[in-house]
Amino acid sequence: MDRRLSVDLLKILLAVMVVGIHANPVKPLGHDAVLLTGQGLYRLAVPTFFVINGYYLQPVTVAGGTARYVRRLLWLWVLWTALYLPGWWGLIAGPEKGHAVQTLLIGWWHLWYLPALAVAAAMAALVRGWSLRAQLALMALTFGLGLALVYGSAIGVVTRPTWLLADSAVMWRNGVLMGFPFLMAGWLIRQTGFGTTWSTGTVASLVGLGILGVLIETFAMDRLLPNGVSHDIMLSLALACPALLLLALRFARQSRTRNLGTYANGIFFLHVAFVIACIRMTDLSRPPIYTIAVLGSVAATWGLIRTGLARRLL
Repeated sequence: MDRRLSVDLLKILLAVMVVGIHANPVKPLGHDAVLLTGQGLYRLAVPTFFVINGYYLQPVTVAGGTARYVRRLLWLWVLWTALYLPGWWGLIAGPEKGHAVQTLLIGWWHLWYLPALAVAAAMAALVRGWSLRAQLALMALTFGLGLALVYGSAIGVVTRPTWLLADSAVMWRNGVLMGFPFLMAGWLIRQTGFGTTWSTGTVASLVGLGILGVLIETFAMDRLLPNGVSHDIMLSLALACPALLLLALRFARQSRTRNLGTYANGIFFLHVAFVIACIRMTDLSRPPIYTIAVLGSVAATWGLIRTGLARRLL
């Protein structure tokens, strides 16, 4: 299997960014610092994860292994939802039933990613025999609808159904509107080789342009739109996220083991436990919470690897 060292390192960086979304270490610096990191730069993480997953899913889909892949994701979703039960159990008895319904159907905090990835993978399998033009059209349609909902929410013309959803972002933060277009970007890079022959300088320039676009778009939404930034889908991410994968693919060195990828998964899955514990049980500020979450997740992942549980849990 193609396990690029650069891709594994990128995944660790993205996982650390996800921790920054949930426990932003620059929060003491004020609104604009959080805006350009947690609501801007760090938002590269999740859609880029979808792109990477799509790249590695493509040969699995071609080989007819998507059903097994989806079952594994759904099992992990059920497992981690159960493991995090102490964190979200209070929602069931709470007055806002939308929180409980959303958690049961979509996932608590970061766990929404698992069913979203499962849905996106299933959609990729369904369209694998389509023409490239049709695949690109569906990608554009789903991404465009998600982007329209994001900007509609930021402008104030789109509102969530409060009886069902506790967070407006759930309307676009799902496998159809967010997962599928980004996953298919990675899938088609693997399928067609698009961009893989470009020079490192060209790809690095695209990454820089995409990241600059993310920061400008975030700042503009905050300053110009009534409801400010609506997370997760921005126009600039359509350039930045695939370009990040293409840049990582420029380096051919292979990882010697699966451990780096496992640490990325461990940080992603485990950090919320440390964040929640610190927020609920201490008066620590965000910088130490962030540090504890990252280092604690790394230490816990090391323990899971040593005990052999990482293969089942991560």
